Amino acid sequence: MSDAEPPVPRRSEAKRAQDRRRRERMRANGRVERYDVAEIGARDGWVCGLCGDPVDQARRRPDPRSPSIDHIRTVAAGGTDSRDNVRLTHWGCNHERNVHTPLRTVEEAEAQRAALRRIPSLREYAESLDPEEMVRRSQAAHSPERYRARLARRVERHEQDGR
Repeated sequence: MSDAEPPVPRRSEAKRAQDRRRRERMRANGRVERYDVAEIGARDGWVCGLCGDPVDQARRRPDPRSPSIDHIRTVAAGGTDSRDNVRLTHWGCNHERNVHTPLRTVEEAEAQRAALRRIPSLREYAESLDPEEMVRRSQAAHSPERYRARLARRVERHEQDGR
């Protein structure tokens, strides 16, 4: 018998496992509907739900200006995979947002503080947070202007790479 560590899974195996876990979460969160970018784009008028600028349906990934579908309430946070929980975005805006959902209410901020308090190393930090200030900062971080600026930087890098 060998004491060698088990082989590291190839990226494709790891990606398949990640996709499987995501599909399981989606099913556990509620109904799952079939939709596509063209349908959601037409519904949303081909305007990005994050930055508010037009989305060019002819662009394709990896162009940051290409169309993408964003879950308004993330699947990781319990959002459903349904038409009423998705919006059209630029691919770059969607990736800037990642899984960060802006805080909209003081109650949401309090819930986030409570979660941080349960982590011993973050307890003191959580106590120092003001829920109203958390909401203000979150809203500022998710403003259309910030998304536009971040998208412009991504587009510039994309074009510098010669794509």
